[in-house]
Amino acid sequence: MKRINLFLTVIIIGLLNFSCGGQAADTASLQSPFGVCVDVDECKDERIPLLINQAGIKWVRQQIRWDLIEPKKGEFHWEGFDKAIENEYKQGLNAFGQFHWKSWSDPTTGSEAGIRDWSEFVSLAVNRYKDKIKYWEVWNEEDFQGFWPPEPNPANYVKLLKAAYIAAKKADPECKIILGGLMGWGGQYTYFPFLDEVYKNGGGDYFDIVAFHPYTMPNAPSKDNLLKRKIEDVLERLKNNGAPDKPIWITELGWPSNKLVDPQSERGVTPDEQAGYLKEAFAICLSYPQIKKVFWYGFRDVGPSPTDTEHHYGLVKNDLEPKLSYRAYKEFIDKW
Repeated sequence: MKRINLFLTVIIIGLLNFSCGGQAADTASLQSPFGVCVDVDECKDERIPLLINQAGIKWVRQQIRWDLIEPKKGEFHWEGFDKAIENEYKQGLNAFGQFHWKSWSDPTTGSEAGIRDWSEFVSLAVNRYKDKIKYWEVWNEEDFQGFWPPEPNPANYVKLLKAAYIAAKKADPECKIILGGLMGWGGQYTYFPFLDEVYKNGGGDYFDIVAFHPYTMPNAPSKDNLLKRKIEDVLERLKNNGAPDKPIWITELGWPSNKLVDPQSERGVTPDEQAGYLKEAFAICLSYPQIKKVFWYGFRDVGPSPTDTEHHYGLVKNDLEPKLSYRAYKEFIDKW
């Protein structure tokens, strides 16, 4: 009898350890600070979530494009996004949704109709994916005219942000809202004054997490302490607006690796530099306790053009061949 009891005890302890180990792994995955941006619905290709997971990356920033999902009022095309998110989920990746771009209706005008239409789309998307997505970023680089034409408008952005916050929280009270990643480079937006404008227009109560994009290309992140200066600019603005403890996610950061094939590239770096800058940037960012996640932009080169800078930000080439930066990211995660 004692032997039987001992045998049962060993089995129970083993099962408990197995169960606790599984839960710990889930918690570790959620707490991981390492992410990557995926382009629209590219994770429909099952190889991409697999490669992401094999690198040890646990988070993906998944675009949820209104213009692609509902190009005409009432005409929905969820299939590609459903497939991508399911593939990410199967690989144990944590996806967060990035609401982006206008469609048949334009919420950036601040009109009642545009905001209402936007709110309805946000509600549909959160309801559809709430079992797999708990974090939602509202827009992208709203402080840049390229994503908020003809000119950034803080008051209208806050209307859009507030509507998304209310709709998302109603659809899923457990979800968290992320401020659209601020650009913070180039022109008058070298740092992040738009964040102050969000607070001035009453937006402070309508996001749980701050996001920004502290690019330093083509320079190294440590050159002139530029990356640190950008981070500390955001920290100072949060403090001045009474939110010093607001969590921060860097939802884009990267360098294009096309300098060897296009020596005239103004933003490009060499593949060696891309890999080295990745490690340097992550080490700097994660030295700040307020920064909870960092997302490399992006995972896959979107094309083969030697002169189009946008084609070369990836950790893997367009044909999925890993770059030096892919290996560098994996090494950094393993050591972390």
